[in-house]
Amino acid sequence: MRERIWTFIGRHAGGVQWRILWVTQSKFIVGVSGLVRDSEGRVLLIKGRMWKPSRPWGLVTGYAESGERWEDTVVREAHEETGYEVKVEPGPVLLVTGFKLRAEVAFLAEFVGGTYRPDPKEVLDAQFFELDALPDGLLPAHRDLIDQHRHWFMKGDDVDRAHAERAPDRINPPEARDL
Repeated sequence: MRERIWTFIGRHAGGVQWRILWVTQSKFIVGVSGLVRDSEGRVLLIKGRMWKPSRPWGLVTGYAESGERWEDTVVREAHEETGYEVKVEPGPVLLVTGFKLRAEVAFLAEFVGGTYRPDPKEVLDAQFFELDALPDGLLPAHRDLIDQHRHWFMKGDDVDRAHAERAPDRINPPEARDL
């Protein structure tokens, strides 16, 4: 019976169905991170003004705006935080939910160019780091993401890139935490 009611509402009053769903369903915010590499295979890290002093370093990160594609969030955040332009690889490399009402997603991205202009409200510093010289105070979840995609940062042959462009690990995703 319930299915017939929803079907009727969907066919005859679609706007009503969406309003009911909006009121009855949870709303999520989506945190988006970008693993940005430069031509030398280094990773771009941000020293955030609002992050804990013991863990000030992390990936390009921000929240998706309403109606924004997640890939575009990486591009926007990289530009807002550093002044840099990036090109995002297709498909997320991480998709995690389950941390309160927040979902986390991460993408691989290439540094394209731009002039370094850190956002003084959010960013204390931004630098490219060698993978073997990551700074102390890097968010543990971001360190794990970098380690999981270490092969992608290595500027090797297309085989390495193909492995990096795999689908997100949905079977055993890491726990949502401070991404």
